[in-house]
Amino acid sequence: MKKIILLLLLVASTVSAQTWNLSAGVNTTKYVFSNSQGQNPDYMKSGAGNNLSLSYEQALSSRFQYDAGLVYSQYNAVGDVQNIPFSYQTDFMGLTGGIGPKLDLPYALKATLKGRASLQKMVNGNQFLQNKFVDLSDDDQFSGARFFLGFSLELERKVNQSLSVFTQFQHLDTIQFGASTLNFVPSTFSFGLKIQSK
Repeated sequence: MKKIILLLLLVASTVSAQTWNLSAGVNTTKYVFSNSQGQNPDYMKSGAGNNLSLSYEQALSSRFQYDAGLVYSQYNAVGDVQNIPFSYQTDFMGLTGGIGPKLDLPYALKATLKGRASLQKMVNGNQFLQNKFVDLSDDDQFSGARFFLGFSLELERKVNQSLSVFTQFQHLDTIQFGASTLNFVPSTFSFGLKIQSK
């Protein structure tokens, strides 16, 4: 994870842009699985995982903003069937973007509500079941690219002319393609910095 953070910082420092957003947070992910009968078993429980993102933000107008960048997410889950516990640990990387209005609030705060989209692919994943680990890289439920749609709500406060701090809540849902019957529904709480450069 340290290597990923260093890579994101290196990219931010070597590219000239108006605003760069760097954030870190926690995903709480619900796995929604449809079995062969079209039913949704309730033995899957939400799991927590890390979230890191680096994005470029630009104003479209005095009120509307968009951002585009890179994201690293862990989508994890736990559960048990007939008293047999299991867990999933997955790492995804991909592209993310959003667009929406930014509004002024009291106490020098700004709020931004964005519609969001993301395209991500698993780079590592395993299932722990009956005291052994199973590699998920060849499992069609996990190995393909995943397309997410959702929204984010952000509160921002300026520290000085070139630095702001923000907190964000984001909720996404995968759009399924092909034969996959597994849907990821992550909610993310994160904190970050906005760095303005000229």
